[in-house]
Amino acid sequence: MIYRSYHTKTKAQSTAPLIVSHVRELLAPLPNRYSRGEYTVQVNTTAEELTDDWRRFWRYQGHFTLDFVKALCDSLPSDVEFISYDHLNNTLTLNKL
Repeated sequence: MIYRSYHTKTKAQSTAPLIVSHVRELLAPLPNRYSRGEYTVQVNTTAEELTDDWRRFWRYQGHFTLDFVKALCDSLPSDVEFISYDHLNNTLTLNKL
């Protein structure tokens, strides 16, 4: 995923595949919804609390947000569309097609 802003002079951003794959391993399964429409879910990890993996997961969420969101998008089912991710409240907004 490459982001280029044409309105500001920022450099192109790219994701690190190692971080993306590690976040996908640590990501807890997202709840499945059977009805159509927009909904919000909390993002969490499968790692035990206060372990090294748990700390890494939340460090990735805070410091590598682009990689974190890329892992979230990759883990979504094909009938679910990504709308937004609020990193301050740790909520993911999705749309079931």
